[in-house]
Amino acid sequence: MQSISMFPRQSPAKIGSAAMQWACTRRGRMAVLTVTLFALFLGLMGMGHHEALSLKYHGVSSYYPWRPYLPNLPSIIHSPFKTPSNTTLQLENGEIDHVPPNLKKTTPNFHLIMPSERDTGGFCKTTLSAMLLSYPPPTAIQLYTVFGSDVQWERDTLNSTLHYLSNKKLVKDEDLILIVDGQQSWFQLPSDVIVAQYKRLLEDANIRLLRTYGVNKDGFQKFNQTIVFGAEKVCESDDMACMYVPQSILPDNMYGPETGRHIAEMPANFLNSKMVMGPANHLRVLYRAALDKFERNRSQSQTVQSVFATLFGEQQLRRDAIELRNKPAVAKIKDYLVGGWSRSAAERRLERANITLHNTTQHDFSIGLDYTHNLFQPLVYCTEDELVPLLHDNSTDLSAYHHPDSWTQYLSLPPILSATKPPFWRPDPINHNPSPNEKPAYIDKLEFTMDLDSLPGRKTPWTKVPLIQNTYTGAIPAVLLNHGYYVGAEHPPTANVTWESLWYSDYKRALLRNYFRTPQSPNGYHNSLVGGDRSWDQRGGRGGVWTEAEQIWFPWGEVDGVCGTLSQLKEVFKDGRGVWLHEHEENGEEERIKEEQELSKKVAEERKKEEERK
Repeated sequence: MQSISMFPRQSPAKIGSAAMQWACTRRGRMAVLTVTLFALFLGLMGMGHHEALSLKYHGVSSYYPWRPYLPNLPSIIHSPFKTPSNTTLQLENGEIDHVPPNLKKTTPNFHLIMPSERDTGGFCKTTLSAMLLSYPPPTAIQLYTVFGSDVQWERDTLNSTLHYLSNKKLVKDEDLILIVDGQQSWFQLPSDVIVAQYKRLLEDANIRLLRTYGVNKDGFQKFNQTIVFGAEKVCESDDMACMYVPQSILPDNMYGPETGRHIAEMPANFLNSKMVMGPANHLRVLYRAALDKFERNRSQSQTVQSVFATLFGEQQLRRDAIELRNKPAVAKIKDYLVGGWSRSAAERRLERANITLHNTTQHDFSIGLDYTHNLFQPLVYCTEDELVPLLHDNSTDLSAYHHPDSWTQYLSLPPILSATKPPFWRPDPINHNPSPNEKPAYIDKLEFTMDLDSLPGRKTPWTKVPLIQNTYTGAIPAVLLNHGYYVGAEHPPTANVTWESLWYSDYKRALLRNYFRTPQSPNGYHNSLVGGDRSWDQRGGRGGVWTEAEQIWFPWGEVDGVCGTLSQLKEVFKDGRGVWLHEHEENGEEERIKEEQELSKKVAEERKKEEERK
């Protein structure tokens, strides 16, 4: 037996007091019993556990009249949809043009973290798409840092992320954290939508966990999910930990017959470490364990991916062990009726692992995967017709894209899109001037001009813009991961989706100008002052990135900031309209090249002086 040394066990997160009281009531116990009996009924009717979960549960969760109690979640997942304060409503409606004094921010924050050592064209696309969809100003991990080896980069990425999560001045326990790859991520849906999708995903995942593992002797749900990683179809580098992952909640035959399939024709069930979302306090514990495992070399490879894959595999093995130990007699009878004393998936995983899981170690970190890609969608290992930009109005026959064995009966928009602002919404320049009073922060280069600011109507609905949809799961992902790794010498099949496929492709410059104007309005001032009801980040800043270590602000599109070179701007906008915020200058491009050369010269001189001092 191989023994794995892990970490001191910590108590699982307590469930809210009101929820605990509910769980201990007769109604709570009856609800748990109802779900358990329902699952048993499906099994006794001839379906295996996985088939029952995959094919039937999706429909159950949509109409079942109760939701399970959840562990303590960041209250921010509710805040974007609460009725805003009268002050915010009056500002947005143009009823007042000043901000009352002595306001304080009381809502939690939403943080966007992006590991990226370089300021590349990919980084510029990632940050631009985040701005266009009102995500928090990104915090860049390891930006402009030089590393001696790949292992050092991997270790320092874990360490710097943990360092930011541990900064109690910036990050509170109840804050919500989104971490995506800073080089390869494209945002497709607004920030409030991904928060709502995250909440719904947790609700469904925790119902499944409650049904599978039940509650403990105190009435607490045994296992919860609060941290969501992206899911992919292939195990990177054939990591051994991938042998112990749970099965996908999707049907095995969703892409067609189960025999002779390629990787692209299988449901995603492996962890992708480049995309993760969860509460700050839970991610802090997870990253501390990941860094410790990395430094002790307790994963197959010295990579962030391998470390998190190992933690996810160990979590499942611990759950398997507890499931088998507590297997009720009625389940054993069911096993006998449907096929004798056959081994379950949990038993097979434990047999393959052949390890000892110490009781003194914390193995459960509330990790789960986004199997249906409502939050995160990798573009590699997709079938030819899996990801398609679709309009959801009467001009498109959506049934033509439906697959007989797919996860959903028909393709539709996420319901939350009807509750968020339309894609091209902006302040009304006639009835509500974006800058009714002159302020020092006013940027004259953002004056409204028809050639730069033309957009579809303010009330154009989401049904009128093409959104990239997974035609097998029905999901419209909030974030796309546009880069994959290679298995062997073959190039993996990749979805026919490019930067220009995104719905805002033809309007990037105009939308970014609209985004930059917001701080000039009273409502923008209100948000920068106190965070506001509709703002995520208390640090302020708009149109740039923060660095993690130095807390330096780099403006976007400026030569002394990020994404300010002429080549980067041309790659991002692709509209031939010149340098950002210098569009109407005759020699704008020549001047930008001159500024780049001067900056490069200064940087080289400073490096030379630094080397001489050494």
